[in-house]
Formats: sequence, C-alpha cells, structure tokens
Amino acid sequence: MAQVRFFKVTTLPGTLQPDSFYYVENGSYAESYLTNSTGVARAVGNSAMINALISEALANWSGAASTVQIVADIAARDALIATLDANAMILVIDASGDPTVDVGSALYAYDATAEETYKVAEYESMDVVLNWADIVDGPSSTPAQIDSSVSQAHSHSNKATLDLLGADTDGLTYNGQGVTTRWATNNW
Repeated sequence: MAQVRFFKVTTLPGTLQPDSFYYVENGSYAESYLTNSTGVARAVGNSAMINALISEALANWSGAASTVQIVADIAARDALIATLDANAMILVIDASGDPTVDVGSALYAYDATAEETYKVAEYESMDVVLNWADIVDGPSSTPAQIDSSVSQAHSHSNKATLDLLGADTDGLTYNGQGVTTRWATNNW
C-alpha cells in the first residue's frame, strides 16, 4: 500500500504528486483534494463537488417554477412544501435551521415530481454602514452640532414667556387670551 503525502498550499499546483492529500487554503476558503496513484485529483467535499451536485440536481429538475415563494425560516419552508403540487422556488430568509447553512438566507428548488428540495444558493446577510461624510448633498453640520442644537432648542431664558404665546382662528393669543393691537385702544 502506498503512503500518502500531505501538502498545505495556497493554490493547487499544476502537477500533482500521486497518492497525496492537498489542503488548499486561500483567504477565507479552504478546499481539499486527494490524488490517486497517477496524480489525478479528486475533490473532497469542496465547492467544486458542491457545484457539481447542484448542477446535477438542476439538470434533473423536472420543470420550471414561475414564481419565488418567500418564507421566514426552514419550518415555514417545510410547511409550504406540504401544500405544493407543482415545482417551486423558495427563498428562506433565515435558513440557519438547515444544517448546511451557517447564517443567512438560502434559495431552494422544490421538485414536486420527485418530492425533493435542492438548495440552489446561499446568501449571507449584508450589513450596511453609512458614513455621515458620504451623504450626497447632506447637511454641513456635524451630528454633534445637530444634537447640541436640538438639546438647546428649548432651554433659552425667556422660554416660559414664549410658551404663553399661541394662535387661534382669530389670530395671536397670549396665555389663552386674544392679543389686541395698540391702535385698537386709540379708537380707530
């Protein structure tokens, strides 16, 4: 029996050693390959294998779905499938109930003829960060200046007097009473 050699690389070499295990780590992705006695690689549970399985599942897809159903989670997907009698595409918002999904959403194809569900794609959630300076035609004040202005808006020295001013259908009021004009007292 041949001994297996182990290699840790960042890219799979063009020429592979026979009877070897290659661990390929590139950024946040890792794949592994085994070579046979002639140096031909076979994927071991990696994205190439997963893509091949998805391609095979889609090739066996018995029809097209006309709409995409959107459900909250895997339990809702399963409840929906129980009611289906035709092929469907189902987008699951929180697919973490599927052991093959760590976080995020997943798109599934349901084959009504075979009564099988195929995961077609996964989508991680996307956090959006908005920087104040990146707002086009935004205010020239900083958030701190705006916060300060809002907090001081009703703290001036004559606030109590100004709070007595108001309006009704006839015009200006002070402490609930109509305000007359000066000339009204001069018998105009």
